[in-house]
Amino acid sequence: MYKRALQIAYNAHKGQLRKQSCVPYIVHPIRVANCFQDDVKKTIAILHDVVEDTAFTLNNLETIFPLCVTSVVDCLSKRIEETHFDYIKRVKKNEIATEIKIVDIVDNLSDTLCVVSDSMAERYDKSLKILIN
Repeated sequence: MYKRALQIAYNAHKGQLRKQSCVPYIVHPIRVANCFQDDVKKTIAILHDVVEDTAFTLNNLETIFPLCVTSVVDCLSKRIEETHFDYIKRVKKNEIATEIKIVDIVDNLSDTLCVVSDSMAERYDKSLKILIN
């Protein structure tokens, strides 16, 4: 399942670059996925930005992956009308989504290839506090 998800994520993120760098975007979801051993969590982690940041839709994923994957990918996909912290509070309601989001934020913060503004660092800090508590 993870191999198929990796292929999809690779193709979906093709041409995208990490924040203000020349590093392919796919590096980020791979790093997040590599923090998990469980095939389902790895699969969700590699797909965590596909719906939100590419033309790939949840409906596309639902034809390929089981509900245990797509429901969490859906949870990790921010809605257009949601504020950031409403999104974080929604993620917090799902244990697997929370685990993956924490790793996602930590990876974003530890990415030495991009500069994190003070406001973004503060937002990440508040998000982690919500998710961890």
